[in-house]
Amino acid sequence: MKMFVVNSDIPPAAMGAEAWILGIPKMLRQENVANVKFVTAYCCTPDKKMIGEFNADNKEALTSGLSKIGLPFTQIMEATKKI
Repeated sequence: MKMFVVNSDIPPAAMGAEAWILGIPKMLRQENVANVKFVTAYCCTPDKKMIGEFNADNKEALTSGLSKIGLPFTQIMEATKKI
C-alpha cells in the first residue's frame, strides 16, 4: 500500500471534529472499503480542517473510499518517503 496525505474539511455534523475523526476507521469498515486504511490525523478544530494520513492501493481507491464515507477533501498527495 502507498501512503497518502489528505487535506480535508470536516463535514458539519452533530458530533464534534474529534469524534468524527475517530469514527473514520469504523465508517470505512461499514462501507466495506477494504483497500483504504486510516493511519492518523492532525486536526485544527476551530477551523474544522484536518490533515490525515491514509494507506491505500492507489489514489483512485482512496478518492473512492473517502467519497463513500462522506469525507470531503481539498487535496490528496502521495507521500513517497517518511523522514
